[in-house]
Amino acid sequence: MADREIVVGISGGSGALLASRFVEIALASRGLERLHLVMSDAALMVARNEIAASITSPETWAARLEAGRSSRARLSIHANADVGAPIASGSYPVAAMAVVPCSAGTLGSIANGTSRDLLQRAADVCLKERRTLLLAFRESPYSLIHIENMRRAAMAGAIIAPPLPAFYIDAPSVDRFLDAWCVRAVRALGLEPRGEQFRWKGAPDARGAAGSPKPRRRSR
Repeated sequence: MADREIVVGISGGSGALLASRFVEIALASRGLERLHLVMSDAALMVARNEIAASITSPETWAARLEAGRSSRARLSIHANADVGAPIASGSYPVAAMAVVPCSAGTLGSIANGTSRDLLQRAADVCLKERRTLLLAFRESPYSLIHIENMRRAAMAGAIIAPPLPAFYIDAPSVDRFLDAWCVRAVRALGLEPRGEQFRWKGAPDARGAAGSPKPRRRSR
């Protein structure tokens, strides 16, 4: 299969570190030709609060990514106000898109097709062209409005993938929780992440390593 172009939208939900790690893993993945990045103004505000006060633009945000020169060469940044960008048209051959994180407001706009900026328009294009659209909805608890918007987006073809921790991974930590979710999400876009895959390998055998049953705890 030929390498593919994907879009990553970053909206104003809390989760700036999640967005950074997702883009880093996607840029290093096999099967990627180009990653188109679009950030909302609210996403930049969150990044200043959660990462560094010096982040004033998508370019300064991208400069902090842990990515090699070859990976950075595959990154294109678009202004969120630029609704004439290539990714705003269904004729441009984007294969998939992820919104990481996806705020409640962005989810509502995508679910109802308002397309008020480039991020929302690019997501709308993915839905109308029947392309993969993954929404990392970052909100809790859910209101009925959130649930209805998730239902509407899912019915239109979106994948609703809240960034929940994978508690089954070895040596759990915040960084590994982030990586485990990002690897699964990147794979959902049709890319093959490098490094650890965080795949579930099945429940441990009920018998010990030597083949003898494990001792049971005595009830008190």
